[in-house]
Amino acid sequence: MSDPSFSEVEACVFDAYGTLFDVHSAATRVKDDLGEKADALSDMWRFKQLQYTWLRSLMGRHEDFWQVTGYALDYSMRALDMENDSLRAKLMEHYLQLDAYPEVIDVLTRLKDAGKKTAILS
Repeated sequence: MSDPSFSEVEACVFDAYGTLFDVHSAATRVKDDLGEKADALSDMWRFKQLQYTWLRSLMGRHEDFWQVTGYALDYSMRALDMENDSLRAKLMEHYLQLDAYPEVIDVLTRLKDAGKKTAILS
């Protein structure tokens, strides 16, 4: 944090999902249950989650992010012929406790030590 231009920075604002938290960690935790479609499901789930969020924003029709996350998972599981209520419940439960990327703790600690304020804006 010795970059002279960084000394002018007062705060760093991060997006939570995909920047601090690994959105694919929910599927990774149940990869054995998902089988060979694990990566495809995780990728489609995230894509649909973002797509639904953007579309609702453009239409001015806000929906709770948790609801959108569930709709995206439902779509993805249907599209990949993986419908399973128990597995859906597991995935949604794991989404509540996503893993942080490995470098996040170090970065946030260094920012704190440098006296920088941090915030999440998602």
